[in-house]
Amino acid sequence: MPLPSVSNVDLKLLSVFRAVAQSGGFSLAQTELNVSQATISIHIKNLETRLGLTLCQRGRGGFALTEDGQRVYDASNALFNHLEDFRSLVLGYEKLVGELQIAIIDNTVNHPTFQVGHVIREFGKLDHNVDITVHVAPPNQLEQMVLSSQAHIAIGFFPRRLTQLEYEPAFTSNMELYCGKYHPLFEAPEQNLTPEDVAQFDHAQRGYVSFDQLPENERPFKFTARAQTIEGLAHLILSGQYLAFLPVHYASHWISEGLMRSVLPQEYRYNSQYEMIRRKSAARTPAEKKFYELLREFRT
Repeated sequence: MPLPSVSNVDLKLLSVFRAVAQSGGFSLAQTELNVSQATISIHIKNLETRLGLTLCQRGRGGFALTEDGQRVYDASNALFNHLEDFRSLVLGYEKLVGELQIAIIDNTVNHPTFQVGHVIREFGKLDHNVDITVHVAPPNQLEQMVLSSQAHIAIGFFPRRLTQLEYEPAFTSNMELYCGKYHPLFEAPEQNLTPEDVAQFDHAQRGYVSFDQLPENERPFKFTARAQTIEGLAHLILSGQYLAFLPVHYASHWISEGLMRSVLPQEYRYNSQYEMIRRKSAARTPAEKKFYELLREFRT
């Protein structure tokens, strides 16, 4: 049966469901909700009856959201974020109150010049009552989080352009091609290597970059593995089975430990532009506007 309207009871049930989904199960959500597992079970069952959907699997096999459950969870996150934004915009006026959801691509924490932590520190010096959440996700998920209002601002590498989003430069990152210590190219003299040598080995592709978005000199590569995150690519490189691109600042640790080397940097080095994105049509809370202003001041 369709949900005719969203009442206070529905919001309560959705709040319980969110807590269960975020905790990973009924028993784990007891402490946060401060109610018994039996009471949580009743709330979830009432919500499922209200929506006419099965939201989760529970039993000996463990807890897991169904496809409908994941959809309701994502929608409930957006709903509660909108409610918090409403309170900030209508009740808070120009006060820095409410919630701020920031999403960022993985492994930027050690970037030499752009540090979200510095921005958060400056924001913390202000008179505010804002609950900040930082999410880490791959680029395609970052876009979806902003589009679905699960994040106010996202920072990452976005090779495509979506008309619903606005883009602004944040920082650049030098990228190079790497192999691991156990790869056949690790001990090969640099002066003897050619692009043809490099192309014959297996490569790991950045899962968020389509083939037609690759530079011309990467298209001959034989891609037999892929990862959606920088850390995933690092695992594949360290296995000794694959070559892949990494940000130079991120790879520096393994370089210093003798576990990776850059391969033909004069041939494959390039700069990658990272950007900040927001929804074009979204109303801006005072907290979001101030944080975005600080991001602009600290970008490089």
